[in-house]
Amino acid sequence: MPEETPLTRLQAAAAAKKAAEDEAQKIRDKGAAQFAEAVVYALTHDGMKPKEVADATGVHYETIRRIARAADVERLREPTVTSRRKAEER
Repeated sequence: MPEETPLTRLQAAAAAKKAAEDEAQKIRDKGAAQFAEAVVYALTHDGMKPKEVADATGVHYETIRRIARAADVERLREPTVTSRRKAEER
């Protein structure tokens, strides 16, 4: 068995840290996907409005809106003329 040196201890600690970070990222991604799925279901099947979902979850309204747009959830109303014009300028 090779002798443990400061370098090998550091390398082992760095590898363990990287593995833990990778696992944590997988868990975060899975949780985010499950949350987005629940939000979309609430908006499309349960008839909730984005504000109601935001209030019920404690997540900012804009986050709920972005999740809905990413999932192509139908808008509650058409954009105003001003916001449509701003979007076209971009």
